[in-house]
Amino acid sequence: MKALFLGTGAADWSSPDANGEYRRLTSTLLDGRLLIDVTGTVRDMIPDACAISDVFFTHSHRDHFDPDALNALAPCRVWAHESWAGEIEGPGLTVMPLRVGGSVSAAGFKITPLPSNHSTPREYETTLHYLIEKDGKRLLYATDGAWLLNYEYRCIRSLQLDAAVFDATIGDGHDGDWRVFEHNSLPMLRIMVSTLKKTGILRPKAPVFLTHFARTLHPAQAALEQASEPPFVICRDGFEAEI
Repeated sequence: MKALFLGTGAADWSSPDANGEYRRLTSTLLDGRLLIDVTGTVRDMIPDACAISDVFFTHSHRDHFDPDALNALAPCRVWAHESWAGEIEGPGLTVMPLRVGGSVSAAGFKITPLPSNHSTPREYETTLHYLIEKDGKRLLYATDGAWLLNYEYRCIRSLQLDAAVFDATIGDGHDGDWRVFEHNSLPMLRIMVSTLKKTGILRPKAPVFLTHFARTLHPAQAALEQASEPPFVICRDGFEAEI
């Protein structure tokens, strides 16, 4: 399983910062065929748009779901939670509604949608994380959201994960930031990942890929990498990983 991090930024990235650093909005491509979230900011990062057969959305926020960018990928199958999947339309798009806990097969993967701690203006929308499995490997894709909901933990507690991708919106030194109620901070991630390791859910050498960095809540990439320790991997746009 190969992951290509097309974009690694949160919603506050619209242009390069004062130092010239830039992050596209968060989007990840698996094995060149399965895309998680898409916006216009990452279209230039996709190696072969024609190879993408399936697009999975975590939620309907516009920094994750851009109808124009999606339609540019047609024909393809589009997967979103059943609460808003019916709103997605376009020539060449086959829309597939998802239910929490209901596993589906797509692009050679088994994918199980799990509920995340995040919210949108759509009153009944359930935002999603994904348990992704292929060739005996398991990846938890957990962005956006804060912590893991108990339902999500119960779904994975008897499994062993080979890797995880986590929302890392908030950096160190931002105690009291209200976004902890729907996004992770680095201190939160250290606690959660330590627990996942000690309980055996994350394999001993499983990497934890961090993405969805807020422009205003983190230092530059080099400083982040210097301060980071295993199992954390500070992703950047264009970063590739073998899982």
